[in-house]
Formats: sequence, C-alpha cells, structure tokens
Amino acid sequence: MEALAGALLVFVLRVTDVSIGTLRMLYSVRGRRLAAAGLGLVESGVFILAISRVFRDLNTHPWNMVGYAAGFAAGTALGITLEKWIGSGWVLARIISRERSQVLLAALRDAGFGVTAVAGRGKDLDVLVLFVVTRRRRGEEMLRLVGSATRTPSLRPKR
Repeated sequence: MEALAGALLVFVLRVTDVSIGTLRMLYSVRGRRLAAAGLGLVESGVFILAISRVFRDLNTHPWNMVGYAAGFAAGTALGITLEKWIGSGWVLARIISRERSQVLLAALRDAGFGVTAVAGRGKDLDVLVLFVVTRRRRGEEMLRLVGSATRTPSLRPKR
C-alpha cells in the first residue's frame, strides 16, 4: 500500500508541476516576466520533489516511475485545459461573405462585437470585409454567431 501511496504522490506532484509549466510558458510568451518567473520557481520546486522521490525509491518502488510518467501526461492535459479556461489573449477574425455581409455586420454589432467593415472587390462582385478583434474567450461565441447568421434564412436581408 505504501508503494501505491508513493506513486500517487509522485503523480500529483507531476500533474502540478507540468500544469504550472504550461501556464509559465503562456505568461512567458506574453511577456509577463514576473508571473513567469514566479511560476518557474514553484514549478522547479515541485519537480525536484517529484524526481527526488522517484530516484530515492527507484529499486524498491518502481510504481513511482509509472506515477511520474502518468502525471506528466495528465499534467499536460490539465495545463491545456487551464490555459483554455483562462482564455487570455485576443482573436482577429476576417469575415468575407458574398451575400450576407450586412446581416453578419448587424448580428455581430448587436451581440456587442466591435466590427470594422471595409469595402472590397471580389472576382465577380463587391463585398464587405469584416474585421473583428475580440477577447479569445469570446472567439467561440463569435464563430457560432457567424455560422448561424450565414445559415439562417430568417436573417437574410430584405431586398
């Protein structure tokens, strides 16, 4: 039982340090030095605890290696989930529709999205190019809105 408890501890430590590492990289890429440095400090401390536990009991508790590897995999998945949940950053969308530009423009603005419309010339006709810059956490909402506005007959402009 002690061997499994040790493997579980290594697993939890590894999930923690890999998840923190994912967030640290996110903050590093965004130029948030202090946040990245603080997360790096915690991440490395937790990693040292995990790896020392594995090597200390290497011959007597091989399950620690399984906990280490499984914790790495689970930590990767959890880190990605946390990053998506935080959803920081921005999204730029360029939307071009042959027939529904005005409907899309109105639907996006009604939903509170800032939209810049630029007149353009396509191969056969004039189009509006819609530019939307929004917080990443609203990106899925914007895509759903664009999809529904281009498919819904009731949203067609009256001629």
